[in-house]
Amino acid sequence: MTVLTQPDRNISATCALLRDLLTHDPRYRRHWRTKAERRRSELSQAAVARVVESYLVDSGERGEFESAVARQLKDRVSRALTGTALSAQTLGWLIAAFNMDENDKDRLFEIFSGQENSRTGISHTLRRRRAMVRNQCHRTVSLFERYAIAMDGSLVGRRTLHTIRAVQDGVDIYIFNHEPQASCIKVIHGGRVGQSFAYGDGLSSAEIVLDKPLLKAETTALEYQANFIPGTVRPTEVRRAAFARSENVDLAIEFEGRVPQAAWWCIWDDQIDGGRIWEERVNFQGNAVRQYVPFIEETVVGFRWEW
Repeated sequence: MTVLTQPDRNISATCALLRDLLTHDPRYRRHWRTKAERRRSELSQAAVARVVESYLVDSGERGEFESAVARQLKDRVSRALTGTALSAQTLGWLIAAFNMDENDKDRLFEIFSGQENSRTGISHTLRRRRAMVRNQCHRTVSLFERYAIAMDGSLVGRRTLHTIRAVQDGVDIYIFNHEPQASCIKVIHGGRVGQSFAYGDGLSSAEIVLDKPLLKAETTALEYQANFIPGTVRPTEVRRAAFARSENVDLAIEFEGRVPQAAWWCIWDDQIDGGRIWEERVNFQGNAVRQYVPFIEETVVGFRWEW
């Protein structure tokens, strides 16, 4: 865990998006899984390194790899996928090796260079603050969240890659606010599930007990998910609230097989009730809608859609 400067935050956010694309985009996932020594659902750093190595040899940029050079490449890929370090050259190799489309290529390089941080964020649209289980003692460095909607329109999963920074010493718990219909909360990386709470106004939350308490300005990366029983919840909108400032926010809804007729990116004045105060129709990227904002604060953002 380290203190992140602004360039470090750009790298952290770029690495999180890169890992998300390689893990969950079927075009890229198929590519590295053919290089994996065994079938697995989690991202294989070794398999990704083999894809890059094959690209470099086939393109003529590198000859046949010696073992020492191959180890160096594997280390580069490992640092990129864990968010430890990322150079422009390594990012370029990964983009080319996986033949990423122009939208993904542009997003990665914009975040890496910090260009997206110059765009306007969203703040101070809440008309009131709802009660919280405990005071928030962190800030969000990057947030990548994906909702999965099944063929029948029901919500089946919500997964999050989240980097947080402590604003005081001794931060040992992150509170994950989630839909009350969630059947299971799972922490994949960075901690374990603690106590659960239910609010009187229809909110639910779960503690994520961090692997190690954070000192002020230290960061840690979390990966967690909420699962839902198929067919039980059929939303036509999702909302993400932010009280303290959250930077590098990337939200997406992935529709499995059936795409709505239309979808909108929205801003609300409350995380449960209240009307929309702004919306903009968005285009589908394959079977998904996706939106990035450099920061959100004291606001609620998300998507709505119509079948």
